[in-house]
Order: sequence, then C-alpha cells, then structure tokens
Amino acid sequence: MPFALSAAIAFIYGTVVGSFLNVCIWRMPRDESIVRPPSHCPNCDHKLSGWELVPLFSFLLLGRKCRKCGEPISWRYFGVELLTGVFFVALLARYGWQLEFFSLALFGSALIAAFFIDLEHWIIPDQLTIFGIIIGVAHDIIGVAIGQSKLMKIPLPFTDATLPMLESIFGLVICGAIFYAIAVLGELAFKKEAMGGGDIKLAAAIGANLPIGLALLSFFVAVAVGSVIGIAWMITMRVMRKDAKSYVPFGPMMVAGVIVVAFFGPQLIDAYMAYLRSGGLTIK
Repeated sequence: MPFALSAAIAFIYGTVVGSFLNVCIWRMPRDESIVRPPSHCPNCDHKLSGWELVPLFSFLLLGRKCRKCGEPISWRYFGVELLTGVFFVALLARYGWQLEFFSLALFGSALIAAFFIDLEHWIIPDQLTIFGIIIGVAHDIIGVAIGQSKLMKIPLPFTDATLPMLESIFGLVICGAIFYAIAVLGELAFKKEAMGGGDIKLAAAIGANLPIGLALLSFFVAVAVGSVIGIAWMITMRVMRKDAKSYVPFGPMMVAGVIVVAFFGPQLIDAYMAYLRSGGLTIK
C-alpha cells in the first residue's frame, strides 16, 4: 500500500479517535459517562446530528458555534482532532503497521486526553491510566505469543532461580515505585504534597508501555521541560505582578516526555553515549 494512502487512513482514524477524546476530556473530570447520553451541546443539550460529528469539517462548517443556540465551541475540539490525526500519521511513519503502532496509538490517545484534563483540572482520571496499563500488558502478551518479544527473567535473591515476568509488569512496578518514593520523600521534606497520585499512576502506565530505559529517559525529559516551563511561568507572573506560586501540573510534562522518547528515544541515548565517549564536559 502506498504510504500516502496509509497516511490518509491513519489520519482519518486519528481524527475520529480525537473526536472521542474530546468527549472524554469534557466528561471524565465531571464524572459523566463517556457513552451516554449521545454527543450534545453542553449549553442547550441539542443532540448532534451525524454531519455535526464529522471531525474537523463540522467544526469549520458550523462556524465554531452550536447550530441550535449559537454557543461558541472551543478551539480545543478542533485542535485535539487535528493533533490526534497528525500523531497517528507520525506513528505510522516511525513504526509502520506494526504492533508498536497500534499499542502506542492507543496509549498515546489516552495520554492526549490526560494532557488536556490535567492541564485544566489538575487531575488524571484513573480510567486513563488503567487503560494505559492494560494496553502495555496486552502488547507484551501479544508480542510473546507471536514470538516478537520474550519474557524477562528476574533473579530471585539468595537463589539461582529466576522469575519470568512481562517487561510491562516490571516497568510499571519500577516506575510506579520510583514516583511513589519521590512523593513520600517530597512530602517529608516539604511538609506538603509533592506529587499527586495521578502522576504516580501515570508513571506506572508509562513504565508498562515503554522499555524501562526509555521510560526513565521520558521522566528526565519531563523534568527538563517542566523546569523550563516552570521558570518561564514564574518570570511571566512576576512581570505581570501576579501570584507566581500557582501550581503547574506535571502530568502534561510527562506526556511530552513520552512523545519525545517514542519518536527520538534511541537517538537521544546514542547522542548521550557519544557525548560520554568523547570525554563529556571538561571544566578548566
């Protein structure tokens, strides 16, 4: 199949998934069902017809407002659909129609929803992280079944025996434990919550979907991105003479870290190893 046709198919499916993600982004923080009632205007409850649900085009044809009451529609709806479509195409270009494409497309979709929900509401719904963990475990089970991957062998202390384990299970335990330890130590050090439970569960989901090395690298990228954004935010607030102590959620930074590593992880590791081989930073 020509790549252009494959990309078009991936983009269309991505925008459809993005349309569903918009439902999740609106309803999950409000503890509403993502299945019932059918899609409707939150202002006047107008039930959307078929043509009003066509991703991207319906937003433009409606002039960014409800056909019934004229309530403006947020640009986020168009942005999420477009972003998800482009994300699917990028995954296809990177992985082809392989198992990794389908698992990362599903997990990435959950991450996109988590990104926007955490950014606005400062929470990451458990449904998204549980879904992510299921995807990671299912990927490994399928991979082992078709011979694409193997079980890890974890040495048991004080014995010569090993414990066979899926890499996703190992990753979610290690990454979840790391973030849980950071949360506990941070709370002890600062006498307040240093990390939310949603971030810990998201870390576990990331560990279930990425090889442990790439998962840890994604956390490093998240910290780097968060530091830059946090400093810029504080400077902006000070310039505007507003309270600079506003909380900046870490979940979106973790999502950014996963996206970067999913596409450029091996290259980043290779670049770092080449840097170390060259002698690293020398201070005179």
